[in-house]
Amino acid sequence: MDIGLFTYSQGKIGMNLKVDHCPGCGSIYQKNFRNMCSTCSMKMDRDLADCIDHLWKFPNVTTDELSEATQISVTSIYKFIKEGKIAKTYGRLTYPCECCGVSIRSNRLCGDCSQTFKEAAKQIKATLIRTPANVYNINK
Repeated sequence: MDIGLFTYSQGKIGMNLKVDHCPGCGSIYQKNFRNMCSTCSMKMDRDLADCIDHLWKFPNVTTDELSEATQISVTSIYKFIKEGKIAKTYGRLTYPCECCGVSIRSNRLCGDCSQTFKEAAKQIKATLIRTPANVYNINK
């Protein structure tokens, strides 16, 4: 049952309580700035602290080695890296390109996929004709 975002009003006081499903565990929680329940929030903090502690001791580990040593999922470590919670100074920590899956250290796409998208955008732009009313039509 997907409840989405509900507002709960209580009596005459008019207190509003916004709740949602936690993306981590599916439980219902009061909306907050982290968009997750307190249990999942505390687990994420512990996982991040474990990663940082291990990186202080072994700064040259790879993402897979960090995951294996800390028993934290590779997906969670990818998220920490992308969100900047783990410094990019650890040169062997990588995450997959969102298009082809090759290991990268920054951005969302590797250089090859980024270039492919740029070339495709140029080709699409070349097929469009701009009319005076700022409406684009396909050039045939």
